[in-house]
Amino acid sequence: MRPVLMSNQAPYVVMMHTQDRNAAAMRRLRGELSHRPDGSIIIPVNAQTDLERVWMVINDLLGYHGRHTFEIIVMVNNYPPDDPPSLAAFHAVGVGVVSQPDVRLPGIRVAVTARVHGARAATAPLTIHIDADCRVPDPTALLDWYVDQFAAGARAAYTPVHFCDLHDDAATQARVAIHHLTRWFKRQVMGIPTIRGSNFAIDRDLFIELFDAGYLPADFSIGPVLRARRTPVVYSGAPRLAVLTSGRYFERGWGELARYLIYRLRYNLQMLRVRAGMSNPDDRQANTDRPYHIYRARNADTHDQTMKERRVP
Repeated sequence: MRPVLMSNQAPYVVMMHTQDRNAAAMRRLRGELSHRPDGSIIIPVNAQTDLERVWMVINDLLGYHGRHTFEIIVMVNNYPPDDPPSLAAFHAVGVGVVSQPDVRLPGIRVAVTARVHGARAATAPLTIHIDADCRVPDPTALLDWYVDQFAAGARAAYTPVHFCDLHDDAATQARVAIHHLTRWFKRQVMGIPTIRGSNFAIDRDLFIELFDAGYLPADFSIGPVLRARRTPVVYSGAPRLAVLTSGRYFERGWGELARYLIYRLRYNLQMLRVRAGMSNPDDRQANTDRPYHIYRARNADTHDQTMKERRVP
């Protein structure tokens, strides 16, 4: 829950107690500020829709009780330059903040550019990327696993991503089933790491290097690029390591499902082609990602070893 000021004294005290607890948990998670943390957790935050929601995943992460230390960095974007959101609640708890009104670049997905902005501010070589609408059921198991894999030589790692906030209609359930089946096929049959933005870890310098060279127009391109470069990647399908991502934007109906599948097939075929400068200025989806719809609508006048993927139990 995000701490806010309230006029009624009793609720205000309760909210401040929540803020105090979160600040204490953040100090425990971060450890000594004079020491570099073991990992940097980067969360892109759409200021139009996720400033409140992100506190759920932050609170999940503050439940960590392992032996390592981590910083949390929120990369806040998508807001009018002359009307920035208040970020005082993040500062009060000790969450690192990077903010920029608009991080869009031609031909590159907004989520990727936001993650890179956060990575450039990270102090740890290990960056862990989680979305603002995710939930982390077992943060201790997940974060410790990531640190252990990088200590063993991995340059990238990922675990299962499941869904929450789903409609209960048959088309939505079919979409989820197809999603998991295609990811299994790419990973097991084609040997391509199925890294997605909701939950992965990658070496900070490698991530920035690939982005600056134009290899990362989208999260989906990370796996094929790492495979082509024969970069050590680790995957674990252990249920305790799963992260939940929101399916709140899934459209109902079989017609929507068919359109989604056609689009996704074309998009995956495009992402399999690994080359420098993969960004496509003509990719209309790249600059019309859902998180920016609200912003544009409200501001129409101002913004017209061989690749080693090893399974770990």
